[in-house]
Amino acid sequence: MMHVLRLKLMSIRTMKKLLGLLSEALKCMNKAKMQDVSTQEAKINFLKRRISLLKKFVHARRTYEDDAEEAMKQCLLLLDEADIETGIRSGDIYGFMIEHYASAGDYQKAYNLAQELKQRLPSASLSYYVNTSVLEAIHRAVGEVLVPEVTATPEEEIEEEIPENLDFRDFI
Repeated sequence: MMHVLRLKLMSIRTMKKLLGLLSEALKCMNKAKMQDVSTQEAKINFLKRRISLLKKFVHARRTYEDDAEEAMKQCLLLLDEADIETGIRSGDIYGFMIEHYASAGDYQKAYNLAQELKQRLPSASLSYYVNTSVLEAIHRAVGEVLVPEVTATPEEEIEEEIPENLDFRDFI
């Protein structure tokens, strides 16, 4: 449970930074005087949707400490959003849920979610979203063999922090 909470806090900080950058981009886009107004409106609506989806996920993660099951319900609703990838990677939502159910001892539910994630994102590595030791525990608990994935070495891993010098135009 502590592992999930530690990741939750790190991730919420990162998401808050991203929300700040997206909000700043939205302010700038609202002030911009583009020649093509319809393109500007489309970009504004896109940014608003990204912000909305990200806020929903941040809210679900914040709810986790007080009401884990409610947080899981909110995550399931997010996964049903047709354009979820616009605002947040569905793998992040699945990873959060898988780690929750594993820490709660519901390994079958965690396993089922991992399988769902693999179906939804066949080329994605589960270990990118879920700690490998957690995946091993889940598979062991349900009597399945965890097939090793080719993953990046520590030097090749992507840093999750958002750089301070990131330009808001990267999100448009």
